[in-house]
Amino acid sequence: MKKLIIILAVFLGALTQAEAQKLGHANFEEIVTMLPERAEAEKKVQDLQKKLETRLSKMIETYQAKVSEFENDQDMSEAMKTSAAGEIQDLQRRIQEFQQTAYTEIETKQNELMAGMFTKVREAAEKVGKEQSYTYIFDSSSQGGLLYSGGEDITSKIKTELGI
Repeated sequence: MKKLIIILAVFLGALTQAEAQKLGHANFEEIVTMLPERAEAEKKVQDLQKKLETRLSKMIETYQAKVSEFENDQDMSEAMKTSAAGEIQDLQRRIQEFQQTAYTEIETKQNELMAGMFTKVREAAEKVGKEQSYTYIFDSSSQGGLLYSGGEDITSKIKTELGI
């Protein structure tokens, strides 16, 4: 009989605990798009992209000039042709490497800037969660992995916390 009472007490305690949980969800991506620093971050990425595109354009112009010179110079000796062909292949390889490096650099910069904004949103969500006694707050954005949107949508509360 004592075991039954203890089991019943534990079960009721767990049930009460489960009912007391307050769940919330928010679309972190939506909030990030509304942050004032988002426009500045996008400008930084675009500036970097323009700078790299300019550099790539100059490399391509040099490559095209070398190819044109190679094709139009009829008086080139075999040794000069071999040397020029090697130069052209080297330029082509460098252009390809630069394109890959530039893509990686842009992606890294974008991720770096976005990570700071997502951190800011998560910190605001934590603050709202503590102030309003949420047990869990889930990210309902496409990358958040929320399978069920039960609980309260607190996106607007986090926006208010961030002043947006």
